Amino acid sequence: MKAVGMMTLLFGLAACSQLDTHSPANVDLSGTWQIDEHRSDSAPPLGRRSSAEIDEQGGYPPGGTPRFDGPMPLLPMLSAREMTIAQDALSMGVDYPGEPYRDVKWGSQKRGLFTVNAGWEEQRLIVETKSDPLRIRETYSLSESGDTLTLHIDLNGKRMNDRHLTRVFTRVPVSRP
Repeated sequence: MKAVGMMTLLFGLAACSQLDTHSPANVDLSGTWQIDEHRSDSAPPLGRRSSAEIDEQGGYPPGGTPRFDGPMPLLPMLSAREMTIAQDALSMGVDYPGEPYRDVKWGSQKRGLFTVNAGWEEQRLIVETKSDPLRIRETYSLSESGDTLTLHIDLNGKRMNDRHLTRVFTRVPVSRP
């Protein structure tokens, strides 16, 4: 019985691996990126639910669109057509046209009602944002050539099935004078 408990604890600890707060030297997400519409999923509609959207069982009527309860974080990565990233050893800043500037520091930070944990898992940047009732996991992967940035977004919340979106961006070449 003790062996089973110990194995369960070890598996649990392995599943909760910490993200590395040191940027890999060979991964630089800096630059301006434009969406590749053909290789990207469409952004889901987001917003609070109205009582008219919910049926008697607490679900959505046929054809209804899921909405989130509770505090709504800014989610420009879901609909951004372009973004400019500035990355250094400790953080990255993301400028989305027409949206507030986003600053993401490696490690764990409390941002209002949300906890943001950001760091590296091998060559991928992971940004996890959690608050009851919404959890968001962003995984940024750079192609070997460095000209394609793939962003996998996992959304999970109360009264909402898991949503998985992929957004693919291509690097805008830097013009030389």
